[in-house]
Amino acid sequence: MKETFRKSIGRLHTWSGLLTGWLLFVIFFTGTYSYFKDEITYWMHPETHKAVLDAADKAFQAEMALKYLEANLPDAAEWSIIFADKRSPVLQVGHRERLPMDMKQVDYVRTAMPMRYLDPLTGEYLGARDTEGGNFLYRFHIELYGLDRAMGRRIVGIATMFMFIAIISGVVIHKRIFKDFFMFRRKKGLRSWLDAHIFTSVLALPYHLMITYSGLVLVMIYILPFNSHKTAKAFEDHIAMHMRQEQIPLPDEKTPLPDIRTILADAEERLGREAGSISVSNPYSGNTLVTVSPGTGLDIVNGFKGTGSAERLTYKGSKGRFMGMMNMQASDGVAKTAGVLTSLHLARFADTFLRWLFFVSGVLGTVMIGTGLIIWVNKKSAAMKKSFGRKLVEVLNVGGITGLVTATGVHFWANRLLPANLASRAQWEIYVFFAAWFLLFLHPVLRTPKNAWREQLFFSASLYCLMPVLNAFTSEVNLFSAVSGGNAIIMGFDLTVFGLGLLFGYAGWKLTEKRNVPDGALSGVPVGRGN
Repeated sequence: MKETFRKSIGRLHTWSGLLTGWLLFVIFFTGTYSYFKDEITYWMHPETHKAVLDAADKAFQAEMALKYLEANLPDAAEWSIIFADKRSPVLQVGHRERLPMDMKQVDYVRTAMPMRYLDPLTGEYLGARDTEGGNFLYRFHIELYGLDRAMGRRIVGIATMFMFIAIISGVVIHKRIFKDFFMFRRKKGLRSWLDAHIFTSVLALPYHLMITYSGLVLVMIYILPFNSHKTAKAFEDHIAMHMRQEQIPLPDEKTPLPDIRTILADAEERLGREAGSISVSNPYSGNTLVTVSPGTGLDIVNGFKGTGSAERLTYKGSKGRFMGMMNMQASDGVAKTAGVLTSLHLARFADTFLRWLFFVSGVLGTVMIGTGLIIWVNKKSAAMKKSFGRKLVEVLNVGGITGLVTATGVHFWANRLLPANLASRAQWEIYVFFAAWFLLFLHPVLRTPKNAWREQLFFSASLYCLMPVLNAFTSEVNLFSAVSGGNAIIMGFDLTVFGLGLLFGYAGWKLTEKRNVPDGALSGVPVGRGN
């Protein structure tokens, strides 16, 4: 009875992991990158690398930003200022256009807020290229691409549910899971892959459980059985209603702006910490509203969208009269629990060390999924022989694992090689990513699995190892000047991709070793002799 139960759970583990395995690999891979989405965005704006975060205080940055906005975007309906910090050492300003007064309000209209980048010390416009930066990988992680937002999140949520089942069932079926954790048998074929799968599973098991369950909480509105499409749409409309942009005419007579330095000093005194951003609604009118938000905090219970900050301060009119503080404290135990899970999943509160810890755990989760897919193909290769099903799974393994990794490298290269003034440039970067990924799926169709794995790994290794060289030729800050100048973001990015490139190269080199195994026995990965 006990063995029958374990076998049933084993089948549940296998199929819950396999059916969504390739999608889960995409979700984990892009989610792991998203822990450093701000740093990736900074790297993908090489024009901003010359800006150095020095002794420019927040008040000075705010004055520089308002000076630029007044000179270049005086008729905007709203201004936004995001202060430079260690993760993004540039001053960001954005604006929202006014809606035409004769425009008929249909649904919930809100114009976009494109961001511009300024030097925090001089206020100089840096002219950064158009790119989605790290936000592309982040949005791809939570809602895929090219789909309706609700549909994308629903698909991700269902895959996450399968992941949660696979984790729980995996713990149940392994009798010696913790004993095997301390044992890794090299060159033992399937046993070695299973050891790697167990090691990456157990080492970060608390993280895997936390990130999967908290992900389910984030998308639960889209996947709960009683939340029909109509209910989810009502939820989206409720959010959109609160984000609706009003049609506000230009003031006939401009009212002076309030003194931003005074407002900022008062806000930081009330908050007890530094401000992170400022928004100015309806500038130059008697009803000008200035909202000051704090920077990222450590409150994982009440933080808005995982930022660790719950307070917002509002000031009104040309004299900057304090109107009050909006404190988004969790109202009950359920809301507090949801706040903690949201904060843990997004990790926006995390400092550098904790963010790296999350990143490494995400890498372990990605490897766990990849090794699980490889193990399944190895177990079934003999039974499937040269069937269409086996070829399909081999292609999905190569294209879905190394193909995604390589396409991401191509995406970074496209960021630097596409003309900076290309129309719809950000969209072209994304087109290049998907075109490369599509070709990398075709590649294993034309090649044997073993050759496809090896060639894609070597190609990926070349892309990643040479990325610091690419940066040196296309940016004013290279790896050596970043080290000497203390630019931790460029240094960290270049060293990380170089290290990943070495790992991919080593994996490709290992595949060149000759072994007496049938080609493709492990979807193209040599397995040696099991014990």
